[in-house]
Amino acid sequence: MRTFSLRIPASLTFALIATQAFAHAQLEKATPAVGGTVSSPSEIRLEFSEGVEPKFTGVTLTSASGASVPVGPAKTETGNAAVLIVPVGKPLSPGTYTVRWHAVSVDTHHTQGTFEFTVSP
Repeated sequence: MRTFSLRIPASLTFALIATQAFAHAQLEKATPAVGGTVSSPSEIRLEFSEGVEPKFTGVTLTSASGASVPVGPAKTETGNAAVLIVPVGKPLSPGTYTVRWHAVSVDTHHTQGTFEFTVSP
């Protein structure tokens, strides 16, 4: 009986930890695609595993030289808070670009990440 009573709290603890681990807005898809090659995009679309708060979520874009590229304010897609849309401020020259994103999900968990894409000539 003692072993059984110890298993219940351990199982509940594990279940709560596992639930919290999945309660973060994880990047599921990006356009331009992670590692992809595209013509100059007019926007960056990030699709997350759950809704994000656009006021606390953002993207920076830098060229291969490290120069900052202007982007517009982030907004969520109408009717889908899990899709973040960030307009690119100007046409991009050929080269490799780095996207750095940070997100706050609707349940206030923070996540961040980085990926690259290439603009073809």
